[in-house]
Amino acid sequence: MPKQVDHDARRDQVARVAADLVADHGLGALTVRRVAEAAGHSTTVVSHYFADRRDLVRATYRVAAARSSARFDAALVDADDPLQACLEALLPLDLERARDVRTWLAFWAMAVDDPELAAEQDARVQSARRRITDVLAGEQERGRVRSGTDLADVAYRLLVLVHGVGTHAEFDRGYWTPGRQRQAVADELAGLLVVRRATG
Repeated sequence: MPKQVDHDARRDQVARVAADLVADHGLGALTVRRVAEAAGHSTTVVSHYFADRRDLVRATYRVAAARSSARFDAALVDADDPLQACLEALLPLDLERARDVRTWLAFWAMAVDDPELAAEQDARVQSARRRITDVLAGEQERGRVRSGTDLADVAYRLLVLVHGVGTHAEFDRGYWTPGRQRQAVADELAGLLVVRRATG
């Protein structure tokens, strides 16, 4: 009897291998041959799941985005400061997150002049913005965010902050240590909108 193949699992495995190649060696390493070798499959198998290199790039981005989304959700569980926690989940504070930032940068480089990829990037940004807005709304209900705050606008500003810090951290890790990244977020929250409770 022929072996049953879980095609979704295999496609996901190849995509994760491709994302690792981009994170480790840059966009130039992303070829069907190298992905096939790293994944332990033939080039025919890779070509079956991905139409071309562009399709592979999109898949690596989705892998990194899914990991980021999972970290965002996990950060909110029992968090004392949900705003800080969810934003830190998007920063390259450790090796895995730094690798995801490199994958994002590779995708963004292609999306600049590719309308379809740019549309996917925008959809991700809007999704993240909505999720941060929801966290802000929850904190406002708890009296931790000033009433009258334009939550959607602030969410966008905070997302731009973490994207900017994350990008600069990739190129200047000596300056943008994890502690400095966290402090940049804390300072922005304190100065923009958060009513911090007095600590005794």
